[in-house]
Amino acid sequence: MIEDWKNSGNYFSWKGYDIFYKTAESENETLLCLHGFPTSSHDYCKVWDALGERFSLAAFDMIGYGFSAKPADFSYTTFDQADVLQALTDHLKIKNLHILAHDYGNTITQELLAR
Repeated sequence: MIEDWKNSGNYFSWKGYDIFYKTAESENETLLCLHGFPTSSHDYCKVWDALGERFSLAAFDMIGYGFSAKPADFSYTTFDQADVLQALTDHLKIKNLHILAHDYGNTITQELLAR
């Protein structure tokens, strides 16, 4: 099941690091799914299809998690994770979105709101 998740996703480069993400596009508004600690976007695998009936979807593995790069010499701050997320939304050309988050994803959401 996790290999299916990986194979249905993509990567984009952020500061030379590969960041894994998965999307399901439709004509609906976008729902961004943010994972917690110490997991990955795979947290949403069991609800992905049901959520996709109502929203376009986007999820990513924060740097250091899941299928994203895990550089040894990296600070892994909340600010870095929010930067990666903003780069992803730019890469996907997402202008407006809803957020579904839990655990560490809530912290990233708070940083985005503060910006």
